[in-house]
Amino acid sequence: MTELPEQAETIRAQLYLRQRTSSEIIQQLKKTVTRVRRLEADGIANVEIKSWTTVNPALEELTDSGPSVSLTVKSFQAWADREGYTLRPAFTQRETTSLISSQPAVEIQVPIVCLAVYEDDELRCVAPCSDGDRTYSVEMCLAALEAGLTDPFAFQEHLEPILEDTMENGDENGS
Repeated sequence: MTELPEQAETIRAQLYLRQRTSSEIIQQLKKTVTRVRRLEADGIANVEIKSWTTVNPALEELTDSGPSVSLTVKSFQAWADREGYTLRPAFTQRETTSLISSQPAVEIQVPIVCLAVYEDDELRCVAPCSDGDRTYSVEMCLAALEAGLTDPFAFQEHLEPILEDTMENGDENGS
């Protein structure tokens, strides 16, 4: 188990929110953002909140800013491959038809909410992800950080009592 260090500056949490999200989900996202901001206020982690959108990597490469979402997803995928997780079904790739050519285009679909945790600039976890048997949510990752764990998925037995306590208190967001 990795305990959070005295200095939270070594822990960085990046929360990604999908730009095109239904209004019904916004209230839940506000609660998640509040919870992530509390990590920073409590000195647990430095926090950055970003928005992103489903992207066509070929189109992204044509812009002056260059690839950003596709590179981020690629780094998340490299982490998942290295650690034995999958980003599916939260992250998907699909072929779309083009009005300009007969060639299909690949599109990367991103989840509504995603959390990446870095320790000393090393990617430690991405949520949501799955080990094939179980899906690990952003809420589970936040619960682990709040409990002092930076490697929450490797030590699932430590999370279950935290999550059970959160659910018993009737607050699925832990706030």
